[in-house]
Amino acid sequence: MTETGILLDDRAQRVRVVDEADRYALYVDTAQAGTMTYRILGRRRVLGHTEIDEAFRGRGLSQVLIRTVLDDLREKRERVTIYCPAVNRFIQQSIEYVEVIDTDHPGIWVGPTTGGPAA
Repeated sequence: MTETGILLDDRAQRVRVVDEADRYALYVDTAQAGTMTYRILGRRRVLGHTEIDEAFRGRGLSQVLIRTVLDDLREKRERVTIYCPAVNRFIQQSIEYVEVIDTDHPGIWVGPTTGGPAA
């Protein structure tokens, strides 16, 4: 995959999140530890599936990946459609991210929505 941008480079935790054109990849040291697939539809990202490699599970890395992606999309004022249960659960527990959900195309999201532009 071709890297299009590093979203997180935490040298202390040895974690890096990279946008690789059709997925986000999370690396621990040099090993790919997880991914989140997506498609771009206009200014909306359709978040498909988040997966953490079995060898890296139990460290909270899916939370790091999801939070980093949502922070980046919120900063870019892009909206998301959610088809990933892990992202859905994350936003239910971190309601401040509800503002990035595309209210016209929420996917599997069934929680509250703000209806306003992403901040």
